[in-house]
Amino acid sequence: MSFTSKDLSKLINSKEFADYKEKNYRYIILWEKIYARRKDLWLTQSKLWELSQIPQNKISELESWTYWEPWIEIIEKLSKALNIWLEYLFYDSITRKTVELYNYILSKLENVPDIMQFMKLPYFIDLNLIKNNFKQATNFEYIRWNYWPFDKKVYVYQTLFSFNNEKWIKNLKFIYLSNEEIKIIDETLSALPKENWEELKKLSYETKPMKNLWVCLWDNKCMWKVLELK
Repeated sequence: MSFTSKDLSKLINSKEFADYKEKNYRYIILWEKIYARRKDLWLTQSKLWELSQIPQNKISELESWTYWEPWIEIIEKLSKALNIWLEYLFYDSITRKTVELYNYILSKLENVPDIMQFMKLPYFIDLNLIKNNFKQATNFEYIRWNYWPFDKKVYVYQTLFSFNNEKWIKNLKFIYLSNEEIKIIDETLSALPKENWEELKKLSYETKPMKNLWVCLWDNKCMWKVLELK
C-alpha cells in the first residue's frame, strides 16, 4: 500500500488509514514527523534531498510508507537536515499531533507547567474533543493513578519540551490539528483553571471516566485501570 501527502485530511480520517496504521504504527509515526517537519521548514522533497544527501526517491518512499526499516544513518541525516532532536524521530511514544497539541497548550500558559498541568490539560482536551465527535488529540492511554489520569508517555513529552528544542518547537505548523479542533481546545482551556494544578487535580475526579470507576482523591481503588473516555 502506498499513500502520498495529497488529500491528507481525507486520508488520516479514513478506515483504510486506521487499519494500516494499526499494523504499521511505527512507520506511520515516522512518516508523519518527517513530512510535517519538512512542511514546517517550507522544504520540497528535492530541497531536503540536497540538505540531507538522501536520494529523493528514498524520501518519497519514507513519506508514502513504502520504505521499510530505514537505516539509522538515514534517520540521523534527516534529523540533522531538519534540525530536530534525533530521539524525536526514533521514539514511537511521541506523535506529531500530540507535539502540536502541547505546543499550542504551552503558548497559552503564563508559567512553565508542572507535571500535573502537563498531564491533566491534554486529558481535559481529549475529553472535550471526544464529546464533540472528534478523536482524542494525544496518543495517551489514560489510567487511574494516584492524583490524576496518567500515561507514562507524558515524561517523554516533558523531556522533549524541556530539551534544547525551543526554535523548532515554536515554529511548528498545525498540520494534524484542525481549526475545528483548535476551537474546542481554546474553549476547554478558557474554562479551566489552567495555572492551578490543585484545582485541576480536583476537577479530574469530577470527570465521567473517573466517576465511572467510583474513585476519589486519596483512595487507592482501581489503580492502573484504563479509563474509558467515550
